[in-house]
Amino acid sequence: MPDLPPSLAAALRPVLPELSRDTVAAIGREVPDYARSLDGPFGQALLGGVQVALERFVDELSLAVATDDRAKAMYHGLGRGELRAGRSLDALLSAYRLGARLAWERFQAAAVAAGHPPEVLYALAGAIFTYIDAISAESVAGYADEQSRAAGERARRRRALARLLGSEGVGTEELAALAVGAAWPLPASVAALVVDDPEGDPERLASRLGADVIAARDPDEATTVAWVPDPD
Repeated sequence: MPDLPPSLAAALRPVLPELSRDTVAAIGREVPDYARSLDGPFGQALLGGVQVALERFVDELSLAVATDDRAKAMYHGLGRGELRAGRSLDALLSAYRLGARLAWERFQAAAVAAGHPPEVLYALAGAIFTYIDAISAESVAGYADEQSRAAGERARRRRALARLLGSEGVGTEELAALAVGAAWPLPASVAALVVDDPEGDPERLASRLGADVIAARDPDEATTVAWVPDPD
């Protein structure tokens, strides 16, 4: 944070409750992915997140300390949650930008009313947008981490499915359930491609053969079996 007078935080703190409520209402109106009833758990979670973000910003002004690990974990978790909800980061980052704009409007008015000079207002504007950039970066990192985790889990399930396809006596229901978890559309038919590849990488082979190909290594036979859906 830039050097700002301690009295600035005291001037801003009284506007936080109303600013939090107004920010949540504005997000509900202006961010399409969040345009839903804000009376239930979603609205309460959103209000809590906005309150923490605003209070942490004012705390940093008054205490001259960086965002602590708990706050960073919250922003990181918000990014993870967007991927789990099947959304891009556009909605969350739009909400951050909207919150920054509203905070600047209210904080500027409060700072002027408290008699702070223009140079303090300039520094305050910079602090707000630097803060938003920082929490946005945490959420971007959380989103990327969740993508990596999900990709790793999908790859693990696809390897298990490929091994299951090569087993005898596999039930249709068991195969269908694992295919759903692996995000693999069940084809009408498959072809098995057996590769003599002792040191092979099943994921690399599958990706070279096509998006819906799955593969697994058989360490006992030193081969990799790739299953090609609908080979015709």
